Amino acid sequence: MTDKPTYHVLALSGGGYRGLYTATVLAELERSMGAPIASRFDLICGTSAGGMLALALAAEIPAHELKSLFEEHGDRIFGRRSWWRRLLGFWLTAKHDSAGLREVLTERFGDITIGDLSHRVLVPVVNYSTGLGQFFKTPHHPSFELDYRMKVVDVALATAAAPVYFPLARNDRGVFADGGLVGNAPGLFGLHEVRSFLAPEEDVQVRVLSVGTMTIGATIRGGASLDRGFGKWRGGLFDLVISAQESSVDYMLRQSLGDDYFQIDDKATPDQSKDVKALDRVSISATNTLKDRGSHAAQRALGDEHFKPFREHEAGLPIFFHGPNKNAPEAIC
Repeated sequence: MTDKPTYHVLALSGGGYRGLYTATVLAELERSMGAPIASRFDLICGTSAGGMLALALAAEIPAHELKSLFEEHGDRIFGRRSWWRRLLGFWLTAKHDSAGLREVLTERFGDITIGDLSHRVLVPVVNYSTGLGQFFKTPHHPSFELDYRMKVVDVALATAAAPVYFPLARNDRGVFADGGLVGNAPGLFGLHEVRSFLAPEEDVQVRVLSVGTMTIGATIRGGASLDRGFGKWRGGLFDLVISAQESSVDYMLRQSLGDDYFQIDDKATPDQSKDVKALDRVSISATNTLKDRGSHAAQRALGDEHFKPFREHEAGLPIFFHGPNKNAPEAIC
């Protein structure tokens, strides 16, 4: 036990349709906790599909509805391929049109902005206008003066603009590519956010709960050609970036936090990897695998003694310095 102030961070990885695994885990945890899962965390971080989930949780959309969103609308998100996209494949255009994703997001979020969210969030993206990593955040620090005006739909499209799979996303702040290029597993960003912005001069305890997407380790077969152009790499290059990041972040968080770090993820069996390897594969077999493994992973976590602090923690009221939910002391007269 400790008397230190405690901050809990929820970190949700990206993974395309494999986000159904994450959503299933969240739905099971939320049902067991009997309260919105966002109420148990002081900061929610999410990248790509995990970013969409993070934004939704911060808007207090029930996790079981997010699970249904993947199940019911996965084919709309990943099924928009005109004849010329099918013809060109990965060569000259993105594999999927982003119109379906935008439609699904707009139906769920409408015109709400980051400033309308009830809980702190951090969503990584890559700003292709500057070539730099960027983080869209709620206004939980006095210096965060711009992001709260952003529409949630635009932020979700930016963090999910996976190279090769979807077109780049343009909004009022620039042109953006998938946050997975800078941090597909955002737990380290969450740890840094607490120590640098939420409690920069305090001796605090930080716990991080990371939920993965059954990430498939990107590897090369023994007899494969080593001379690989874009035609051979295609989506595999993005998969490799994700795989390498996931393992590195997991290692560093375990070293930094010890038992204050808890990861929920699974390795697919050889048979199941055929169902879920592709980020955009929407099928009955992929859906069943992701739901079944996600449900079991949540049950396993709930029975783990090291998970107990996460289900018992109650996050304090977040302080926002700008926007419609502004409640910082200097803003209250």
